[in-house]
Amino acid sequence: MNEVKITDIDKEILMKLQYEFPFDPQPFKIISEQLSMEEFELIDRIKKLMENNVIKRIGMYVSFKAKGMDGALIAAKIPLDNLEKFRKIALSIKELTHNYVRDHPRYNVWFVLKAENRDKLNENVKNLLEQVNCNEYVILYSKKTLKLSVKYDVIRGVSWSDSNVKLTEKIPTANELGVNKDLLKELSFPLKITSRPFKDIADKYGMKEEELVNLIKELYDKNVIKDYGATLNGEKLGITENGMVLLDTDNAESACEKVALNIRETTHVVLRESNDESWKYLCYSMIHASDKKIIRNVAKEIAKETNARSYMILFSIENLKPGIVI
Repeated sequence: MNEVKITDIDKEILMKLQYEFPFDPQPFKIISEQLSMEEFELIDRIKKLMENNVIKRIGMYVSFKAKGMDGALIAAKIPLDNLEKFRKIALSIKELTHNYVRDHPRYNVWFVLKAENRDKLNENVKNLLEQVNCNEYVILYSKKTLKLSVKYDVIRGVSWSDSNVKLTEKIPTANELGVNKDLLKELSFPLKITSRPFKDIADKYGMKEEELVNLIKELYDKNVIKDYGATLNGEKLGITENGMVLLDTDNAESACEKVALNIRETTHVVLRESNDESWKYLCYSMIHASDKKIIRNVAKEIAKETNARSYMILFSIENLKPGIVI
């Protein structure tokens, strides 16, 4: 994937959209004032960056647990002659994301799948992998997501998460929050790039724009909403490498907390539990960078920070479902 020439003002815009996207009915107006430009000029630049696939979307991630769902990372040994068949099947499954060929010595495909409950999740994994003659796999259930902040320092060429990481014991569901589940689904989709991006959603659910934005901020503070702002295409910015760091530690939850709070280069930090008792790697994090050396150095820092017994870095070889951001 070719890099796109990014001007200095574009870099300023990208950093603002990622790290300082306002909780306001008119967020682009506020950013344009901060950058001393007209709002229409900012919106035009954003749309051009989206057309060039530098910006994937502007919006937010709504926790699948808040929607009452369960999720897992699956590591599978898919026969090479069935890899293309698996890729095509995966493209048609909305609940299947983050689908990569990785350089693990046994399991070549790693993907995330969500379902309405664990039994259904297990059934869907089994049915899916049977279609490609795969009977060797490990299901790594998502026990707790401690960080989801997919942001890139476009100056340094490395992922650099938001500093506002909040550890939450449990993500409340829509029912517990008293929030319309359909509204949460609506918020999962990209915002419109207009002067008032929240207006149509607010109108649809009989709310004032200020009321909706205040609700989004409240949900953000409760970790129901994460990764608020712009999601960028790292490859277009020269951030072409990604590595999944797996830790084997005495206390996986404590290790995940340390990584989430102290290692800014990590974009995802997830505590997992396995369906296979022999699988000891239960703390997972993701790092993106312009060079594998950067990822290796951060992984060493992670291992030192957590006093890990051992760790693995699984580099991405191929993205089997590119462009999926929801």
